[in-house]
Amino acid sequence: MIIDLFRQGLSAQEIVYYLIIFLFALTLSFSLHEFMHAAVAVWLGDPTPKNMGRLTLNPVAHVDPVGTFLLLLAGFGWGKPVMYNPTNLHRFKSRRLMNIMVHLAGVTGNFLLALVSNILFLLFAALQIKFPGAATVLRALTDAFSYTYAFSMMLLAFNLLPIPPLDGFHVLEELLPYKVRSSNFYRKFERFSPYIIWIVFIASTVSRISILGYVINAIEKPFEFIISIICMPLYMLFQMIGL
Repeated sequence: MIIDLFRQGLSAQEIVYYLIIFLFALTLSFSLHEFMHAAVAVWLGDPTPKNMGRLTLNPVAHVDPVGTFLLLLAGFGWGKPVMYNPTNLHRFKSRRLMNIMVHLAGVTGNFLLALVSNILFLLFAALQIKFPGAATVLRALTDAFSYTYAFSMMLLAFNLLPIPPLDGFHVLEELLPYKVRSSNFYRKFERFSPYIIWIVFIASTVSRISILGYVINAIEKPFEFIISIICMPLYMLFQMIGL
């Protein structure tokens, strides 16, 4: 991210502006993602996230300093994962279902945030044209929710990758037979597969061919389509009322 800003030849003022926008989008996306994990785990009966101070939207509780720094610097990072105890989940009969609900809670939160961000982006973009006198403030709000939408979608797609320790892997893990999950091959894969992401990321950076970016974009497509369908009536309404 920061590297890209310097490559674009922006002024110092523009770099600071976009850094503030990035931080807003990042902290909101990560905070809601982790909060949703915590909220669903607590709702299903496990007090662990609440006891650890994770049942909050306060970004301080969820943002990992190293992960955030790397994300700002190079576009690849992570938040602080929410810990929960599966044995405490008791709202439903199926333990497997409840574990899947906890793992999918984060990406669900990111989808909802992307949807709301897209609505606000459309609104402020329309108001920016309608009220040019307030263009500076409205442009900042438009950019803020544009990047929040983009980061939320990126976080959603990235976490759906079936690679440990991401949410997509844990969902897939719950669907696998116990015999597979207890095998030596599976345990070795679980231990070493996180390095796959680093290898792909480093290879993409060196070659400037964003392999990981292509995969994430492909995962984003169906969610982007759903959001566009939901927002279409609102966009038409803005046109009807002259925004």
